[in-house]
Amino acid sequence: MIDAIADPLILIDSDYNIIRQNKAYFYMVENHKLDNITKIPGNKCYNIFAKRNLPCEHCLVQKVNENDKNIKWTSDSLIENKEFEILVHYVPANEKNNLRYVVHYRDISDQKNLQKTLAHSDKLVAIGKLAGGVAHEINSPLAGVLAFTQIVLSEMNEENPHKEDLEQIEIAARKCKEIVENLLNFARLEAHVEVKNEIQLLAEIQKTVKLAKGLLTQKNITVVWDILDNSDDTIYGNNGQIGQIFLNLISNAIQAMKNGGVIEIEKSTENDFVCIKIKDTGCGIHPDIINKIFDPFFTTKTVGEGTGLGLSITYSLVKQHGGSITVESVINEGSEFILKFPLKK
Repeated sequence: MIDAIADPLILIDSDYNIIRQNKAYFYMVENHKLDNITKIPGNKCYNIFAKRNLPCEHCLVQKVNENDKNIKWTSDSLIENKEFEILVHYVPANEKNNLRYVVHYRDISDQKNLQKTLAHSDKLVAIGKLAGGVAHEINSPLAGVLAFTQIVLSEMNEENPHKEDLEQIEIAARKCKEIVENLLNFARLEAHVEVKNEIQLLAEIQKTVKLAKGLLTQKNITVVWDILDNSDDTIYGNNGQIGQIFLNLISNAIQAMKNGGVIEIEKSTENDFVCIKIKDTGCGIHPDIINKIFDPFFTTKTVGEGTGLGLSITYSLVKQHGGSITVESVINEGSEFILKFPLKK
């Protein structure tokens, strides 16, 4: 009967020993030592499911009692890259059996990922509209400041004591203009990809690396190519936007390696997707902020070094091309961005 339930389900005693389980539980645990479902009973649930030697610190099983027979919580620390909603039901002791608990695990990983994606998309739309409005309001007076500064400079001789001051004003105004343009570009990203062509993805990345060749050489950074297969990597998309995606990622990698290093670019195919991994040997991203790096205007750079829009723009462009982007990182070892794009059908 319980084998018909699609979610993992177990019956345990008060010492966390498994009394019975369904097939879904057996298939979920992926414990190669247990090659037969009959070997599971008698083992500790925390050892079988989470591969721990002690009860999970978040476990609430012992809080269930006669007065509060059901309890529910979520955990993302049982199986890597999985999040579960856990429901425990209290089964009181009787003449035949001691106290027992029914533990029901519901995999909510996809649901949580979808919620995060939707929340991020809503945030991008809202901030995009705000950024566009602010940028348009600033653009006109800024153009006036820059234009009049250039007119005065053109009429000023080299000996004028105020020439250097005006040149600094021009530099600052150009920097503001660049920021405004980034804001406008970010706001425009909410539109769909306008022009779609057939793109050989690897070739497009190679073009982007050539553009950055001078800076790579200057920073003593080596690019290593790891082509795992020679299968077709043609996608539909916009050449300029695909180039911008990888230029942003390569620029970030360069900035993360102050003393030189290696950028490894790996290409492979996974079912109907082409997978590109860009790995650097830089400073890495702290676990406390890794979930924020795709948020608009989030940056760890000092004032003047960045607007915090690069990875947000990258995220939006990847999504517009039907793809996905994730990141893995270890402090002082480096970061790896994993991108997947749907292959042309």
